[in-house]
Parts: sequence; structure tokens; C-alpha cells
Amino acid sequence: MKRTKKFLLLTATSLLFNQANAQERILQTDFSKGSWEQVGKGLQRKWVTGSESTFAHWKMDKGAHVPPHQHPNEQVTYITSGSVKVIMDGKDHIVKAGGVLVIPPNTTHEFFCLEDGTVDLDFFAPARKDWIEGTANYIPQQQRSIEKVAQFDDVRPGNVAVSKDGRVFATIHPLGNPKQQLVEIINGKAIPFPSLALQKNGNPASDKTFDTPLGITVDDNNQLWMIDMGLELGKTRLWRFDLKKNTVAETIYFSPEIAPKGSFLQDVAIDAKRGWAYLADITNPGIITLNLKTKKAQRFSGHAALQAEDVDMMIGGRVINFGGKPARVGINPITLSADGETLFFGSMNGTTWYKVPAKLFRENADELTIGNAIQKFGDKPISDGVATDAQGNHYMTNLGGYSISKLDAKGQLSNWVTDRALNWPDNIALSPDGYLYISVNQLYTTPAFTGGTDQGRPPYFIYRIKL
Repeated sequence: MKRTKKFLLLTATSLLFNQANAQERILQTDFSKGSWEQVGKGLQRKWVTGSESTFAHWKMDKGAHVPPHQHPNEQVTYITSGSVKVIMDGKDHIVKAGGVLVIPPNTTHEFFCLEDGTVDLDFFAPARKDWIEGTANYIPQQQRSIEKVAQFDDVRPGNVAVSKDGRVFATIHPLGNPKQQLVEIINGKAIPFPSLALQKNGNPASDKTFDTPLGITVDDNNQLWMIDMGLELGKTRLWRFDLKKNTVAETIYFSPEIAPKGSFLQDVAIDAKRGWAYLADITNPGIITLNLKTKKAQRFSGHAALQAEDVDMMIGGRVINFGGKPARVGINPITLSADGETLFFGSMNGTTWYKVPAKLFRENADELTIGNAIQKFGDKPISDGVATDAQGNHYMTNLGGYSISKLDAKGQLSNWVTDRALNWPDNIALSPDGYLYISVNQLYTTPAFTGGTDQGRPPYFIYRIKL
């Protein structure tokens, strides 16, 4: 009973993932903030839905086209700037700035944008069920062939990593108190790694077993690293595994001063050449750096770039709550450039991807110097995972868009793939043979988010897409 209460407390407080039922509650958001969903060429959208109606805000470029379609919803279209041509019943309707058009239910209509900078506000009644359920398919999406790597019927995959010789590893997300914490995917099956004995197997956490790991990565020396948040044990540990011997090579404990109990260190980047680890703490927003030779760690915190932005996380037209209020989650994705000289990071609830010279941490620069060196590299969606390739491209999970975005080496953000199968793409990893691996787990449907029952629809997956 004591352990059960402890886990419930972990779920409710340490993870901070509590959401009231979104169907009937009052909903407020701010469309002037946050990123836009790229729906089609020249078409960007923000939308919100209640139980009885849906509202959408569109930005359109000249030439953008919404193909002929119909829906059972009455639609009221208000053009606030620019102009569009709407074809209905064989007749052209030109709607200019200030114009309003009412489209009856089940009426086939087609949109053409006539001017750059066109803004369209649409109101639908009843609610757009096809948008909520992802069945609307009349606008072409940026699609790619998605391959299933592994299927999980009773647990959710957490983070994923791929070795230099193509072995695939995954943590099991600590939500749900899984019996196993780290697995290797062999012929599509999740096999405990490196052994069953190191898994919790339903037992209390101990120094001899894993506790609540999440972030994993493979370094340039083909060593597997895993950060164990220790949410039950109260100790944060960094594990290193020898993939030639399939054994634990090292376990590094963080002091309570660096990672106090309740810390949520869930993302890690390794510079094997210089012997440094960089970790992100989302509970007490900060960057933890660790000299892997001396085992000396330091914490950088307090800077505005580490904090959540005041922007809502929207999925399926609804605001996602943490702790009973709109989510505001700080630094989570953290990556290194291929040469190890630049550290990149951003907040989950953030639209900015930052960069800072990694040598400042290695040289033990003071916080003012580090803070002054932080620069914006580009925009990002609200995301839970990022992978940076050797060419300087950043692949980012887009939680609200069921998609992966790409921020190129020049800082230009674009939509790389959209697929309804990417229902909370939690984490991504690059493989040497040119694939992007994606862990998909519907995390926002867990009781810790919903505040009630698990609304997830198994199975959950690890996918891969050819770059």
C-alpha cells in the first residue's frame, strides 16, 4: 500500500501531468502566440474546438488552394484581410477583406486564395468531428512512407536510440509503472536489456535496478547512455552500457545539490570525444553538465531561455493542461552539433530553438557569460524531442500537428512529414543508415494528463522513416 501511494504521488506531482476533462470545461487560449500548423502549400491554421462548435484562424498565400469538399457543418467565413474565391454550385463568390460568406451544410465548396497575406476566420457548427478525429483528407499533406519497427500493446515506449550497427533500444515510459524500463527491439519484439535482473519487475526501486529512466542516446564510440530520473528512489543516475559485452559499464550518481529529489532530467546529449554529458531538467529548468572523467557536475539555471514560453499546447483543437492549468513546461529537447561545439536546446512549451557554445560549460564559465552567449537559432514547434544530424538539420517532433518539423542549417523551419499515426511523437533518433526513428505513445491520453481514465488507444509504436 505504501508503495502504491508513493507511485500515485509520483504520477500526480513529480510528473506534473494532470488534465481536467477537456470536453466540457471552459477553454481559453491566445492565437497571437505559438506556432502555426502547416496544413498544405500556402495554408497555415490554428484552431480550437468545444463540444458544439469549432473555430479556425487561417493564414493563406496567393495561390493556396483548398480542394472541393463538403461537411455536415454550417460554415461562416469571415475574411479580415486579402481575398479569396469560393466556388459553390458552379458559381464564383469573391470575398474581400470585411466580407462574410455562409456555407450551408453538405454543400461542396472550393477555396482559392487571391492575395498574399489573406486571413480567414471560420466558424463551424456543430464541431468539426473530421478534424478532431483526423479523418479530413481533402487537403494534400506532406507524407512519407512510415515503417513499423515495434508495436507495444500494454506499455508506452519512451525514448529511442539506434547504435552504429543498427541495434534499436527504447526506454519504457514511467507513466503506468511498467515492470521493464529498458528494452532492445529484436525482430519487432521488446527484449529486456541488458538483462531482466536490472529491470524493476514490479518491485520497489533500488540501487541495484533501474528506477524511472527516460532519455537514451548512443555516442560516437557506440556506447549506450541512459538517464534515470530516480523519481521513486530519489537518486538521479546516468547509466553507460558496453554494447559489445551487453553489460553495464558505469553508473554515475548526481549529488542532491545538482539533481535534488524530484528533478526530472529526461534528455541527454553525449560528447564522447571530449568526455562531457549535457542534460536537461524540466522540473527545475536548467542545463546540467557533467565531466565524464572527473565526474564533476554543474548546473546552469535561471535564464529566461530555459523557461516555458507563455504559449498553449494545442492537440486536436484543445488546450492540454499540466497540473490543472495550461501546460508550461520548460527546457526539454537538448542536442549537440556533430563537432560537439554547439549546444542546442528549447522548451517543450516553446517556439524558439536556442544555441550556445558548449566550450563555455567545459571551461566552467560563469552563468552571466553563458547567458549572454545564448542566441536564437530558429523557430520550433511545441515539441518533446529533437535530433540534430551531421549537416546541421534539426528534426523536431510537432505535438500539435501530428508531424515532424525540420529546421535546416540556415534556420528555416518547414513541415517534414504529417501523419495521423504520429499521435504524440515523443522522441526521435537518427540511424547511421539514414532513417529517422520515432517513438509514438499518445502520452497526453494517460491518466496523469486526463485527470481520470486512460484514454489511450493501444497499440503504441516505434516507427522509422527514410531521410
